[in-house]
Amino acid sequence: MDHMTHAQTQDVSLAQLIDEAKGLLGNDADAMVDIRSLVTQLAGLDRARQLMEPERPLSFSKAQQLRNAFERRAAGEPIAYITGFRHFWRHEFLVTPATLIPRPETEHLLEWALEKIPPQQALTIADLGTGSGVLAISLAFERPQAQVFGCDLSSEALQVARENERRLRPDSALPIGWLQGFWGAMFKPESLDLVVSNPPYIRPGDPHLSTGDLRFEPQAALVAEDNGMADYSLIVSQAATLLKPGGWILFEHGYDQAQPVAECLAQQGFQNISHRTDLAGHERNTAAQRG
Repeated sequence: MDHMTHAQTQDVSLAQLIDEAKGLLGNDADAMVDIRSLVTQLAGLDRARQLMEPERPLSFSKAQQLRNAFERRAAGEPIAYITGFRHFWRHEFLVTPATLIPRPETEHLLEWALEKIPPQQALTIADLGTGSGVLAISLAFERPQAQVFGCDLSSEALQVARENERRLRPDSALPIGWLQGFWGAMFKPESLDLVVSNPPYIRPGDPHLSTGDLRFEPQAALVAEDNGMADYSLIVSQAATLLKPGGWILFEHGYDQAQPVAECLAQQGFQNISHRTDLAGHERNTAAQRG
C-alpha cells in the first residue's frame, strides 16, 4: 500500500534535499563533502552549480534516488559503492562490493611503476591481485606498447575489471590479458619484466576492520595471516623465478610493513631494495630488482 502523501511526490528544491541530508549525516566538513559528492555524481550537478542554484527543483524520482543514497551513506556504506564509481589516475572506474575501493596511495605505486617502464619498450607486466583493474588498465593506457596481465583469484573482481576495460576503451582492446589464478602461478619462469601488486596486508583482528569503508569491502582482499605478511611471502617467492634477471617487483603495503617486506625480498635474493613514502610520510611502497 502506498503511504506517500501528495506533498512527498512533489518536486523538491536542492536546498531542501541538502537540509534533509544534513539531518541524516550532520553538517560538519566531512559530511558536506559526502553530500556534495553524492549530488554531483547522482544528479549531475557539480559543486559550483549546487552553490549557485540552491533552489533548483529536482524531480521526485531523482530526489528519492538521492534520499536512498544519503540513507546508505548514513549507515556507513562507502560512497564508491553507492555511486558505483571511483576516480583513479585519469579515469572513473566501476567498483562493486566484489572489489576494493581504489585509494589515492595506489597512484604512487603506479607512478613508480611507470618510471620503471621505458615508453618505447615492449615489456611484459603482471598486476597481481588486480581487483577492479585500476593498475593494469592505467598501465596499459600509459604504456600501450607493453603487454599487461591483470590477475586475480576472484572471478567477480575480474568481471568488474573486464567491464572497466570495455567502458574505457569501447572501440579497441587495450594490451591486457585477464587471468584467474593464485597470484603469479599462471606464468612461466623468467616470463615477466615487472610485477606490481597491492595484496592484502591487514592483520587478522585489526580494529580498523570494524571502522569506515573497510567494514564493507571484501575481507579476502584486505586481510592476510602472519601479521599481514602471508601474501607478500608467496608473491616474492613466485616472483624470484617468474621475473627475468634484472626485472622489478613493486609493492604497496601497510604503513609499518616496509622493513618486513624488505627482509622478505632480501631472503629471496632481490637487490636494490628501496622505499617511497605516501603524503603522510609513511613508507608505503617498496621496489626491488631480481639479481
